[in-house]
Amino acid sequence: MSIQQTAWHETDHVSRLTAEFADWRIGRGGSGHWWAVRGNELVRTLDVDELRVRLRALDPDLAPEPGLG
Repeated sequence: MSIQQTAWHETDHVSRLTAEFADWRIGRGGSGHWWAVRGNELVRTLDVDELRVRLRALDPDLAPEPGLG
């Protein structure tokens, strides 16, 4: 995968996560970690899917992800 394709793919992940978790600031650092910040809360992980699961666990008002419960 080219660098440009990788950037588009990561931008797509950020866009979807930002839409799903509107009150969180979400990004990916140079170390490859995905992160999300809301107030004094920080979630950081290497896997974007794990980030989504952990953010859902912190926000009980969100509906469970399809197929997970």
